Amino acid sequence: MSRYATHVNFPKGGGWPTWQRAYRYGMLLIEPPQELASILDPIRERLDPVSAGQFGAHITVTPPFAAAPSSADEERVRTAVRSAASMRLQLDRPTQFSGSSVVYLPVVPSQGLYELRTVLLATGLFRLDLPHTSDIVPHLTLSEFGTTPEEALRADVPQPEAMGFLLETVAWVVPDEAFHFTVRRTFRLS
Repeated sequence: MSRYATHVNFPKGGGWPTWQRAYRYGMLLIEPPQELASILDPIRERLDPVSAGQFGAHITVTPPFAAAPSSADEERVRTAVRSAASMRLQLDRPTQFSGSSVVYLPVVPSQGLYELRTVLLATGLFRLDLPHTSDIVPHLTLSEFGTTPEEALRADVPQPEAMGFLLETVAWVVPDEAFHFTVRRTFRLS
């Protein structure tokens, strides 16, 4: 039934920069389907190898967990995710956050993701004290620490019509000591 070991060993993160320590217990995100990820991952690797090396193409759903989730907490997350119906999402053209070097693909429509995020944050399991917790824009980052924004904005990504997919699962990802994330469990939408 589950794709993970029941006991998760969380990293100590002793050698991590301060900002990374908030992610010790992982977070929830969306992995695009493999056929779309196989197109976007090489683009991300070229534009921003540091971010691409931490985890493949993804859309962040929640901030990190505030503490190590217990089995009961995981059940609360499963119930919250199950409260949302599967939804069709699409990635749009490259866009840059104002005043930032981050270039991303916006998620449209985003209302369903906002609703899912709201239900998950209502569980009280996630950190709400980090920047951009309340003003998050659902997106897939192309470049954050890599190339110039101008180059990333010119990235040869598929047309938006080719970047649509059905969202059916949300993944809980946890970093290792090198701050590379792996999927520990998936939660299915209804």
